[in-house]
Amino acid sequence: PSREKMSDGSDVDEVAEDVEDLDLGMDKKKKKSKKTEEEGGSTRRAMASQGSWAAPTELGPGDIYPYANVLQRIYDALSEKNPELMGGKKFTMIPPQVAREGSKKTVFVNFKDVCKRMGRTMEHVMSYLDAELGVACSLDPEGRLTLKGTFKPKQIESVVRKYMLAYVQCQMCKSFDSNLSKDSVTRLTFIECNRCQARKSVQAVVQGFHATNKADRKAAKTAKA
Repeated sequence: PSREKMSDGSDVDEVAEDVEDLDLGMDKKKKKSKKTEEEGGSTRRAMASQGSWAAPTELGPGDIYPYANVLQRIYDALSEKNPELMGGKKFTMIPPQVAREGSKKTVFVNFKDVCKRMGRTMEHVMSYLDAELGVACSLDPEGRLTLKGTFKPKQIESVVRKYMLAYVQCQMCKSFDSNLSKDSVTRLTFIECNRCQARKSVQAVVQGFHATNKADRKAAKTAKA
């Protein structure tokens, strides 16, 4: 087959091949810049995952948030709202000291200190123990609680823990730094958290079943008279 010739007599196909082989640097430069862009993006992503890349001031939904910055924000929020989880100020409860008095009575020796540590009145805690254990309780001038019946220290501790979960601990931030207040209008009792400022109503202490004994009958007869 005949091949086309240029005006100077050179072969057209050979010239075309020479032009293709000719490196003008334009395409190569374009490819190189694209490759550099991709490498830079991957480097930034790697640095962001390690927390060493500083985030821009304005981040959009598709931008990468540096791991170290996000983690620091979480730690700051926990430190502010609930330092107990951060290993800071931790609530420690005083273990109940229980002693036997005779063969039918148990004395909660450090009852006053336990109530003070929880920030609750002795009368409120006593009414809860009375309802939960179903026994008569009495306070002496020294702040010791006498319970009618024999109880082990673990039993008393279990009831105290239940009281703390129901009337001391905040259900929002799990802090034990709270107050117990009663609304004079609605007559509802509320737990007010000093840490996160949450406020939640709680059930009033319901008196459990109490069998009428000789002392109760005598007190009722005296009241009628």
